[in-house]
Amino acid sequence: MRKLISGVLAALVLAALPAIALGSAGTTKGVVPAADADLDGAVRQLTVGDDIFIGDKVNTGAKGQVEILFDDNTKLVVGPHTTLAIDDYLLRNNGDPGKLVVDVLSGSFRFATGNSPKTSYEINTPTGTIGVRGTWFDGFVTPTVTRILHYEGIVLFKAKGAKTWTELHDLCTLGEITNAATILGNTEDMTNQIRNQLRGEFMYADNQSRLHRPFWY
Repeated sequence: MRKLISGVLAALVLAALPAIALGSAGTTKGVVPAADADLDGAVRQLTVGDDIFIGDKVNTGAKGQVEILFDDNTKLVVGPHTTLAIDDYLLRNNGDPGKLVVDVLSGSFRFATGNSPKTSYEINTPTGTIGVRGTWFDGFVTPTVTRILHYEGIVLFKAKGAKTWTELHDLCTLGEITNAATILGNTEDMTNQIRNQLRGEFMYADNQSRLHRPFWY
């Protein structure tokens, strides 16, 4: 009976453990405060070398930044004043295949696919969905608009509820999702006023010096 009770107690303890105890999806390679991760209400300040877990909501302050390297070599930069959540990861703790699903609620980010099948990546924003096919790109997100600056590979994107994907495949091409997905054109051809606005939204395209070299395009 004593062994049975001990086994039940151990099972209850394991069931109560948060995802933080079950294995990480990636690691922080660079952190600029303020930056934290919220896992089921448990908030921890991020530092270099910290693990990132499925379910983490990463938040940065006005000058904050987090560079994340996932286990499949996918790279994600969380820019200043940004909130995003890691909803799923490609290899779950029990070994089952999954997807890398990131929900970007607001702010700026940089994304580069890793070694996993390219159909396994999904990025959700308040206005739509981004699917990537072996790609480097930067993103800027507000509650009403998502903008995508393409560097390499193919970026697929669509508005919420849409069935058809729009495709970016040319260097420096800008895509936008509001109530529809639109290609705005090549940023090299845009006016100085618009380019100045984009410099504020896509800070890494203008200056990569804040990033470690593996996160440069």
